Amino acid sequence: MSALLRSHISPASHAAPRAVLAVIEGNRTRDEDGDLDALDAIGTTLRVAKNAALFHEGELSEHVYQVVGGAMRTCRLLVDGRRQIADFILPGDFFGLDWQTTHGFTAEALTDAVVISYPRRRLEALAESRPAVQRLLMAMLCKGLAATQEHVVMLGRQTAYERLAWFLLRIKERSGGTDAVDVPMSRQDIADYLGLTIETVSRGISEFKRRQYISAISTHQFRLTDMMALQSLASGEAAA
Repeated sequence: MSALLRSHISPASHAAPRAVLAVIEGNRTRDEDGDLDALDAIGTTLRVAKNAALFHEGELSEHVYQVVGGAMRTCRLLVDGRRQIADFILPGDFFGLDWQTTHGFTAEALTDAVVISYPRRRLEALAESRPAVQRLLMAMLCKGLAATQEHVVMLGRQTAYERLAWFLLRIKERSGGTDAVDVPMSRQDIADYLGLTIETVSRGISEFKRRQYISAISTHQFRLTDMMALQSLASGEAAA
């Protein structure tokens, strides 16, 4: 880890919280709680400053991470200098689960963020002996694969406004399903995720406000006021 990176990442003063409890649904047995206690025991909580990189593309992949506060983005710079954002990582989400030798993307903090770092080798060993940990990791892998497939379809087939509607609905779903949606990303972040220009994203947001699909609560928070219209647009059923 470089000195520059180290200056933007610091251990948090408190122990790793039981954030994984929100991921595993249903009633847990005593054995399952013990499995999660063992997972907590190998985690180290880190604070990552806004816009700092937790790791860079090409670096050795030695840890798996979970966001417990703030938000992260995974991205890659193309040879011509353009940036493609692969995903936004929100509280509760795991990342770095691709099990490759090196990282395929750079992970940066969208906001001041808090993440739990799990040593990969210890996590693999724990998953072999603790069924609840194994199920958790499998669920996170399946969730990540499904999100990647949706992203590919969106980039390949949807119009600009369909992409923006899909994005708002996905953030709503991942944020707990309320009509008031927190969007910690900048307009440029959204554009780089949707494969659009920042001007197109800004025009789309303005047009959605004009059509009363959404209303602005603050710079980074929207209320989705016409869910049916957004769902119809995102699915391609309505003209953009």
